[in-house]
Amino acid sequence: MKKTIILMGILCGLSMNAQWSLTGNAGTTPGTNFIGTTDNRDLVFKTNGTEKMKVDISGNIDFTGSVSSTYPWLFPSPAKYKFYGPATFSLMENSADFLIYSNPNDSKLLRVDGEKGLVFLQEDLGAVIIGTKNDLYSCTTCFGYKLFVKGGIKTEKVKVEIAAENNWADYVFKKDYKLMPLKDIESYIRTNGHLPEVPSTEEAIQNGIELKEMNILLLKKVEELTLHLIEQDKRLKELEANNKK
Repeated sequence: MKKTIILMGILCGLSMNAQWSLTGNAGTTPGTNFIGTTDNRDLVFKTNGTEKMKVDISGNIDFTGSVSSTYPWLFPSPAKYKFYGPATFSLMENSADFLIYSNPNDSKLLRVDGEKGLVFLQEDLGAVIIGTKNDLYSCTTCFGYKLFVKGGIKTEKVKVEIAAENNWADYVFKKDYKLMPLKDIESYIRTNGHLPEVPSTEEAIQNGIELKEMNILLLKKVEELTLHLIEQDKRLKELEANNKK
């Protein structure tokens, strides 16, 4: 009888250690009591008999929604993964604290560099759209730019880099620069309705303007106007001198 009781106790102990209660567990020991695998196998979670989440042997968590050896990164559409409350993503031993890409072979869509405090949007592709895709598709001259914003940008400071000395307009002040005579400028304005080299109203509406190029062009026109004023001032002084004589 005593042996029977001992054997039943051992069997009950084995049964209790072999499964977890669905109403909660007490007296567990971390490292000894756990849900998982002890062999070289992935841990799979299913609902309705279909795989929904997997923790592989490397520790990667895969929310595939379905098993696919060809496209293991495919997500169900629409996605059903939600976080309620503050969601913190951190990987302190790596500069990429948070990274989003469509699959391991594609470009990085979003990367947060926690070490340097930087956020990269479309890090590899270098294209960011703020608005809707229809806004971009309807703009035939917008492709090729790194940032497209529908509705405007408000900021306190904009800095435009100048590539080289020749990209600035001070070449107007060089001695070999040929200044267009005022008479020719007048004739051009009467014929075309705008300054030489400056886009017309129709061209500006159709194509827009490049901020850097337009600023350099306006500076060029100011410098040309300054040279004309200096020349006119010299002539006026000569006339005054001659009148005095």
